[in-house]
Amino acid sequence: MATVLWIQAICCGGDTVSLLNADQPDVFTFFRSRGLQLLWHPSLSHSGPQDVQALFQRCADGTTELDLLAIEGAVGGAELSERGFFAAEARTASDWIRDLASRARVTVAIGTCASYGGMMVCGRNALEAKGLQFFRTQPGGLLGKDYRARSGLPVVNVAGCPAHPDWITGGFTALLDGTIAARDLDAFNRPRVFYSKLAHHGCPRNEYYEFKASALEYSQQGCLFENLGCKGTQCESDCNERLWLQRTGSCPRGGFPCLSCTSPKFPDGFAPFFATAKIGDIPTTLPLDVPKAWYVGMSGLAKLACPKRLAANAVSFRPVPDADADAKVKRERVSQ
Repeated sequence: MATVLWIQAICCGGDTVSLLNADQPDVFTFFRSRGLQLLWHPSLSHSGPQDVQALFQRCADGTTELDLLAIEGAVGGAELSERGFFAAEARTASDWIRDLASRARVTVAIGTCASYGGMMVCGRNALEAKGLQFFRTQPGGLLGKDYRARSGLPVVNVAGCPAHPDWITGGFTALLDGTIAARDLDAFNRPRVFYSKLAHHGCPRNEYYEFKASALEYSQQGCLFENLGCKGTQCESDCNERLWLQRTGSCPRGGFPCLSCTSPKFPDGFAPFFATAKIGDIPTTLPLDVPKAWYVGMSGLAKLACPKRLAANAVSFRPVPDADADAKVKRERVSQ
């Protein structure tokens, strides 16, 4: 039976909430079916501070086997460097994380804050926080760029604000089964199986995107990229294929722009959130999956070729019937 220890550092607890929304299977069935022993989780366990401190010590000295150490939240900031997890103890929280990580077979950063600093390092980073093995895009973090768990893997970053529950449970399964190796991680130590696509792929607004039929206001049906701040073409994740909340939704499905929350540059690297930064008429956050020169050259032609149906619906709050005469003719031909 593999053991899992989950620690919350400087965070809002959003990744825990996401995990509790797991549905295929639910989180409790997942742990039972995989034969995982959850040593402790601050929201799912009943142990008091003295028992938890004793557990941490057993894991740190090797008395209790620690297979997977999961850290949620940014680390290494003044808050964790000056005090411990427990009252009136000499060892700081950062010391505990280092000691436990040195014993773990696999160490996993859950969410963008634990991976790269995320929301906790935005602005002037008043908390002096960082990720476990990165500070934004720079290797290092609390554990240092050369850290390796007992498996030989660096910290595995399950990024997202929050991370999808499938990324967490699927990542745990693959890591404990030994089916994720170093070559299966990208440049920012994210498992390629979840982060090799773009959130743009599978977006229900992609027809509008192809013809640059763009919404001008929220709640309109058009593409959110050109005017309203969507960074789905920059966000490395499978959000629009895997879907969220009982497999029903994603940010653009709800009319909300993708903020590229799986990126080590999130959030500061993607401001403004609700408007598209441009040089002239060209967005500065051009798609990662096409050459920039191609996008600049083709976007004007795409607008010229845009069907009337898409142009009308893009700036409408509900479908406009028969907006495109050509589409109507095609329907009539099919009916004949």
